[in-house]
Amino acid sequence: MSGARPFSHMAFCGTVEDCLPDVEFRSLARQLAATARTGPEPGLVVALASELIGPNRLRLPKWVDTETRYLVVLDVPEQAVLRLASILRLHKPDQRLHVCRDPLVVKRLVIALKRSAPWEGILDAYILEDSLVVVLGDISARQFPIRKLPRVGRFEPPALRNFVIDSAGSYLYWPDYDVHMGPSQMLQAVDPMYLADVEIRRYQMENVSQALLDMRNDRRLKQTEIPGLSERHVRRLEKEEVRLTVDAAARFACAFGLTLSEFLNELSERIAALRGSVMIASAA
Repeated sequence: MSGARPFSHMAFCGTVEDCLPDVEFRSLARQLAATARTGPEPGLVVALASELIGPNRLRLPKWVDTETRYLVVLDVPEQAVLRLASILRLHKPDQRLHVCRDPLVVKRLVIALKRSAPWEGILDAYILEDSLVVVLGDISARQFPIRKLPRVGRFEPPALRNFVIDSAGSYLYWPDYDVHMGPSQMLQAVDPMYLADVEIRRYQMENVSQALLDMRNDRRLKQTEIPGLSERHVRRLEKEEVRLTVDAAARFACAFGLTLSEFLNELSERIAALRGSVMIASAA
C-alpha cells in the first residue's frame, strides 16, 4: 500500500465542516482542500446528504467527474440513499460513494489524510455476513474474513458487533473483551504478502544483506542462479545497495526450495544470530 496522497482534488462542501470538533480541525480541512494537487488520482467530495439531495442542493466543484469519490454524512432517512446515487449520477456507486451516519467520520478523515499513510486511518466499519468491512482513510473498503482475525474470530455475534471506532480512527475496540485492532494488524492477519513486507521492513538493511549472502553461499548457489533476479540485482541486495522487497524475497525462497514463510523464518533466525555475534564482540 502506498503512502502517497490518495486524492487529486478535495472539497468540504456546504456546512459539513460543522461536523469537525473545533476551529483547528476546520482549518486543517481547508488546508487539505487547498493543497490537493492535479494528477491521475480521483477527487473527493465530502458533504451532508441533506445538502446534496434537497431542492436547493449544493453546486458541486467544476472538477467533479466520473471518477470522483464521495464521503457523505447521512443526515436523512436511509431510503434517500438511492436518490443520492441517482442525483449524483454515480456509475458504480458501491465503489464511489460511502455514507455514514456518524458525523465524526469527517474528523477521522482529516486525521487520516494528515498521516504519512492515509490508509492507516479507519473511517468506518461494519459487519457484513462473515466479514468485517473496514473503510480506510483513502476511502478504500477492505473486507476481512472474521475467522482469520486473531481473537475477534472467536467472539459471539452480539459481542462481535459491539465495537467502537477510536475517535482518531486508529483502531477498532471491542469493550466486551478489551481488544484493540488497527488496520495494520488486520492486514497482517489476512494478507501474507503484507505480513511479509512488515517483517522485512523490521530488519536493518545490513543484517538482511549479510543473511542473504550467507543463505545463498550455504546452498552453493551463484548470484546468477536466483530465477527472476539479475546477477546485478542480487549483488546490490547483498552489498546493502537496495532493500529487499517481498517480490525479491519470494524469488530467493523459490531458488532455495522454501516457501516464503520458511524463507522469512530462516532469514529472521540468521539476523538474530548476526545481532548476537555483534553483541558478543562489543562486550569483548
